[in-house]
Amino acid sequence: MVPLARAFLAAGHSVAFATDPGFTEHVRQVGFEAFAAGLDMSVAKRRLLKASPDWRDVAPQDQVRYIVPGLFAGVRVEPMLADLDRIIPVWQPDLLIHDSAEMAGAMAAEVVGIPHVEHSFGVLRPIEFRRMAMEALAPVADRLGVANPGIGGLGGELYLDICPPGIQRPEIADLPQVQPLQPVGFDDAPEAVLPTWLSTRSSRPLVYVTMGTEFNKKPEIFRSILDGLLSEAFDVVVTVGPRGDPSALRPVGDNVRVERFVPQSRLLQRAAVFVSHGGSGALLGGINAGVPMLAIPQGADQFLNAETIIEHGLGLRLLPDELRPAAVRAAVRQLVDDRHFRDAVRSHRASIEAMPAPDAVVTAFEAMA
Repeated sequence: MVPLARAFLAAGHSVAFATDPGFTEHVRQVGFEAFAAGLDMSVAKRRLLKASPDWRDVAPQDQVRYIVPGLFAGVRVEPMLADLDRIIPVWQPDLLIHDSAEMAGAMAAEVVGIPHVEHSFGVLRPIEFRRMAMEALAPVADRLGVANPGIGGLGGELYLDICPPGIQRPEIADLPQVQPLQPVGFDDAPEAVLPTWLSTRSSRPLVYVTMGTEFNKKPEIFRSILDGLLSEAFDVVVTVGPRGDPSALRPVGDNVRVERFVPQSRLLQRAAVFVSHGGSGALLGGINAGVPMLAIPQGADQFLNAETIIEHGLGLRLLPDELRPAAVRAAVRQLVDDRHFRDAVRSHRASIEAMPAPDAVVTAFEAMA
């Protein structure tokens, strides 16, 4: 959401984020006003586990059936509504934009009569998941007298679509109001620079490995990947997150560098292969940079994204029970050697460039507000 928020600021508007209490300081460091609202994700997950103690016992690809109604449309909603009920009358926004997983904002906006928009973060969620969320929210919406809880554009709410049209699901045509928005590659730490050692590395293909910020806590996943790439003719960069411990992955091969953070959008411009959990940010980042992808999905929407990667020839996929060093090695070799993957990823560049940029979309929102 940052590129659009920056475009609003550049046009002279005021912008603030309402977000998890533990994330507000980061938002301020990026340059926006921030209000603590709702639950930190760790607290929300504990509440979900208490309400549905068996949700972690199901297969990772099936956990979304618990997470959608129980977490995003469940335990997170009432605390966020309570805080927005306090914040909105004081800050008095003219427009509320919420992301696809934040399911209280649209109802809070409806209550006070301001326009609201859903900002997508990737491929349109399957209709069964959107309906699942609508059903979970129905009692809250009825209590508030809200006709449109604002889920996936189903109620006629404007849906901001940042997914490149070539990989979007055909159901996008069923939504009443869709506004395309160009996905912009960016790093939310403007002062971050690439490590100096990257400029002196060898000319071998560069493989970038990350499990994102929420699914990076299992060293055994990194271990399988690194063991597969040991002594291969690649340079490998691994990021474990700001709170990760690079030493936990030792020993590593001479061809491997482990960092907490590297500016991803800049590093991907140099990468030959992108190995990740297949999160929406990773999927769009890989397409923006034109880099073939190996998705190793762990949960949430990652299995859907991995299917998208396979369907459109953007890369390969290893499911949790397929993750072995030999499989990683074979997949990365194939992605490096077969130019069809890179050609398939880069074929989407023209359609992305044709999508309206954030500053153009701001103009449309000015009329709405």
